[in-house]
Amino acid sequence: MIIPKKKEAESFEHLRIKEHFYSFLPFDNKIDIIKKEYPIGNRIADVYCKLSNGRKIVVEIQHSMILVKDLIQRTKEYNENNCFVLWVFNGSSFERYPKIDDNVRILGFEKWCHLLYRGRVYYINMTKSGIHSPVYPAHFANYYELKYAKSGFQFYHRALSKKSFIPTFIPSLKIKTFKNMGFNLACFYDDNVRKSCLGEITQFLENYSIIEPEVKKIKKMSRNQKLLYLIIGIYGDKYGLNLLFNILNYLKVVSKKDYRYMSVIYRHLTKKE
Repeated sequence: MIIPKKKEAESFEHLRIKEHFYSFLPFDNKIDIIKKEYPIGNRIADVYCKLSNGRKIVVEIQHSMILVKDLIQRTKEYNENNCFVLWVFNGSSFERYPKIDDNVRILGFEKWCHLLYRGRVYYINMTKSGIHSPVYPAHFANYYELKYAKSGFQFYHRALSKKSFIPTFIPSLKIKTFKNMGFNLACFYDDNVRKSCLGEITQFLENYSIIEPEVKKIKKMSRNQKLLYLIIGIYGDKYGLNLLFNILNYLKVVSKKDYRYMSVIYRHLTKKE
């Protein structure tokens, strides 16, 4: 007989997050069984539920740092017991909050979950004073930092270890399952932030010809500068400078030399320092 591994003493925040999912998952899902601290194989799941379609879901809540190898191992073990795994992290433990944040050093487990969950990591913000935000997904976009050449020339270069953190929202706690990278996973019905941004910017560019005659009346700006000014004015608060630049660069609307101009516009329009 396999004896499930005992968990270490849980923090108040961990217990509260676990109670949050136990209480609210049934509101948005057809669930036959839901349990807290449920033994599965050699593990004890934070929250386990069996959906009415027969799919077994494990919600693993992480309040403290976790090594990538441990995250992978836990996911594998739950998968071996026919469970789909959903990882949710307490953002308050890692200085992750539901607001755009640049120059963020992405942690190992975040990088791995970003790959697992196709460009998103799930967070909730809980402290001893209570819940500060519901569950939300966040995307880590490429971040560009200012560099100085030996000659004194300034340029922007894509950072290797730092990212831009762009959060969004989920419409509900309704769960869906999928497979990726050989793992059985669970997530919510939210759109990947990058995908949403790409869709909105593509649609804007397709419709730009309708308003361009009016935009042409604006003097002292090139056509491309006017376009960028409008895009940042409309989407800057929602997606941030770096994700917009990444999308526009992907669509070949801008090149790296345009980043400086976009950053000036962004600071002006969004009052960022």
